[in-house]
Amino acid sequence: MSKIEESIINNIKMLSLDMIYKAGSGDAGIVFSGAHIFYNLFMNHLIFDPNNKDFINRDRLVVTNRLLPLLYATESLFYKDVNLDDLKDYKAFNAKYNGSKSLIKGGSIAKAVGVSLGREYLNGLVNIEQEKCHLVNFKTYCLCTLDELMPGLAYEAMSFAGNQQLNNLIFIVIKDEISKDSSNKETFKENLEDRFMALNYNVDIINSSASSLNGALDDAKNSKKCNIIIVNSPYGKSSSRENSNKYFNKPLAKEEMDKLRVTYKLDNPFTISSSIESEIRKNISKRLSKYLINYKSSLDKNSKDLKIKEIIDFLNLGKASLEFNGENIRIDDDYKEELLKSNNKILNVIASKSPFILCGSDDNFIYTLSSINKASVMSKDNRTGRNILFGERTLAMGGIFCGIASLGFKLFISTPLINESILKPFIKYSSLNNLDINFIFTHDSFINAYENNEYHAYDEIDDLRRMPNLITYRPADINEIIGTYNTLVKLGKSSAIILGNEITPKLSTNEKYVVAGAYRVKKEDGPLDGIIIASGGEVNIALTIAEELKEYNLVFRVVSMVSSSLFAIQSEKYRSMLLPFDVKTFTLEYSSGDCLSKYATGNEYVFAINNFYVGGTKEEKLNYYHLNKDAIKAKIIELLKK
Repeated sequence: MSKIEESIINNIKMLSLDMIYKAGSGDAGIVFSGAHIFYNLFMNHLIFDPNNKDFINRDRLVVTNRLLPLLYATESLFYKDVNLDDLKDYKAFNAKYNGSKSLIKGGSIAKAVGVSLGREYLNGLVNIEQEKCHLVNFKTYCLCTLDELMPGLAYEAMSFAGNQQLNNLIFIVIKDEISKDSSNKETFKENLEDRFMALNYNVDIINSSASSLNGALDDAKNSKKCNIIIVNSPYGKSSSRENSNKYFNKPLAKEEMDKLRVTYKLDNPFTISSSIESEIRKNISKRLSKYLINYKSSLDKNSKDLKIKEIIDFLNLGKASLEFNGENIRIDDDYKEELLKSNNKILNVIASKSPFILCGSDDNFIYTLSSINKASVMSKDNRTGRNILFGERTLAMGGIFCGIASLGFKLFISTPLINESILKPFIKYSSLNNLDINFIFTHDSFINAYENNEYHAYDEIDDLRRMPNLITYRPADINEIIGTYNTLVKLGKSSAIILGNEITPKLSTNEKYVVAGAYRVKKEDGPLDGIIIASGGEVNIALTIAEELKEYNLVFRVVSMVSSSLFAIQSEKYRSMLLPFDVKTFTLEYSSGDCLSKYATGNEYVFAINNFYVGGTKEEKLNYYHLNKDAIKAKIIELLKK
């Protein structure tokens, strides 16, 4: 290694350590293991434009949480438009690099698989129009530590990638000799080569020298399989173990930082040597300038093809350009169908408007009906399939879709509502990062539970409603499904759509008012005696009850609460007009009902479930919960007499 290379690597180390030290948290030890790998990748292998961080065909680099300081530090040396002030604010409140938008352990591996899969789809589209055109042929690299491979999430994701034969995907694993349980020397002892070869990977286990890494990366870039390079790091071995243990998963103390600053000849924190910058620019220009010139020429030439231009515009914009006006769809008054089938029809109207809409399910399209009907299933032999089957890899499905969404795709991911808790980490990540992922949850209550009523949802609906930045919809009929899609297309945010599979008629609903979150579906014809708030399939029940209460000279308004999150942001005037404080208000929902209950006059005015059932028919369960129509009606009459 030359002196200038050593200086650059030391600068990366010191910038990373400065970030960790100022933030007061992080893993100083991993910096010593990983700095040379980041340097080597950027200097010798990655395709990128140092003048444009958003270059559309740049190689994508996904890193795990512990490696974020190394990534940001390296980017500050290799990109002109990365500001050192952003590094100084690492993990500060509301900072650009705040460290809070990262994934759970194993999630970055799943995300990298998603980025790679999205690239395969785009490359397939390009090659349909122009065979052997290389406008979308970037590689996806994932840098991680060994502990990231341990969770089942990582194994699910990597097995899916192996099955899809994603040969543009390269994992680089830093394997140090330290575990969080330093007393157990066998913590990470397993035959990694056998493990990943069984998943159809090209596996290379190397030492940490530059020549070994370069050789392994060259092999990986030419491989026809997924690739994993395991780098045996000296960090944590024998003579250095005492210091390594001290640094493991901790920032350095001030006196240690001062010593390193003298050693690395960097007098001040967050400093980049001007001589280093000049050297990097010269070498990167020498390696990449010809490629970037040729790519621009090819781009200009092929952009005359309208289909290819559409793909290039998509990558530049970073999102699917989409227009949809549900008000133009007309539904017959006698329309009656399962909500899942109604949803499928509107979803397919949306999907027909853009090739950058994909659907995914954990092998449950047969149950959720949330697929693109005229599209095929994506596979290693069919890269342009728009339906992705994950085969019971529910957890990995969420992480993989976060990776695909990072490229700008609009995605619909479907599974029965009982699986909400499995996907929750990725719903949170999607919402936090404003990804355009729409989670479709089906079989939403105990009366239409998944797989012969073996399981049913209880508090999942409220769990979704409480998620910040997530817009949750529970439509009552075909009209509200149309309104739901109309709204989510305009907002372009993460959303959850909760659906039952009961046959439902067209109700007195209106797609225009879904954007308000809640609205009146039954207008009172006299002075109000009460209000019933309901959502989903329970709106139909509320309408029937309100109509039958007329026999007792009771006048009721029925409100459909399609989205409590959208209703919460409406004006106080609208909310108080819809739900006057002085009118007795009931809520009806086949869930724990917590989020709607705050609008009820009191606890007795809440019709919801408060525990789990044990088998039985629909009627037996409704009786058990006192949620059959007659029981609800009797309770309302009783409460109005008080």
